[in-house]
Amino acid sequence: MKKWASIASAFVISTQVSAAGFSNFATPTRIDIERDNGFMIYGDFGNAGECTNSNQIYMQSSHPQYDKIYAAALAAFTSGAKVQAYIHSCTTVRWYSTSRTQNTMQSHSTLNITRN
Repeated sequence: MKKWASIASAFVISTQVSAAGFSNFATPTRIDIERDNGFMIYGDFGNAGECTNSNQIYMQSSHPQYDKIYAAALAAFTSGAKVQAYIHSCTTVRWYSTSRTQNTMQSHSTLNITRN
């Protein structure tokens, strides 16, 4: 029984471990609207979530502030301002790949915009 408890504990601990942090500030170079599922921002953002794809930030349309963040991303794109996102997870976005993961903003993420 102890063996199974140890294995179960290791599994729970390992599933809760994930990289998170702020991306680099970067000027968006492209924005894709991925059908009705979300949008992808491209730029020199780095890889804050340690995902298989870097320099991309994905926002799911289920995010409670999706419209506001999308408007802010478009404003940054058109004005040449820089954005920075807090990335909590890596997710697959089937439109792009079923095996590669994207830096994804969650409902408790933030998007910062600066002109510097």
